[in-house]
Amino acid sequence: MTDESKEQVNDKVQANVQFRSGGNTIAVAGVLGGACIALGLPLIVLVYGQSLGSTLLTIFVITALLIGGTVALASAVLGLVIPQQVNGAGHGPWGRHKWRKWACRHMPEGDWEHWSQDDWKRWAEDKWGEPR
Repeated sequence: MTDESKEQVNDKVQANVQFRSGGNTIAVAGVLGGACIALGLPLIVLVYGQSLGSTLLTIFVITALLIGGTVALASAVLGLVIPQQVNGAGHGPWGRHKWRKWACRHMPEGDWEHWSQDDWKRWAEDKWGEPR
């Protein structure tokens, strides 16, 4: 292996991947919800839908099973497999501290929270010149 490929492998091994702390709870709740949909809707249709006919009953039962299974599978994937954060602190491309440094350099000194629109215009003209 070359040095470059070794560095790439090391970078991949040291990637910052964090999983959600409540992922198991989300997955279990979703699977239980999907099971309730998959079993509860056919039960309701079979108990109260006798006048619908056998074709509609079959369609409703199969549809409820498919929807419940999809909900259960999707919640398990989203809760257990998908990470909450990958490679970084999640503060955007500048990062938290770089944004603070930029703001300290470019924001005015003093009590600027209570400035009017004219005060801001005056400050911008002093800082960057005449508006275009």
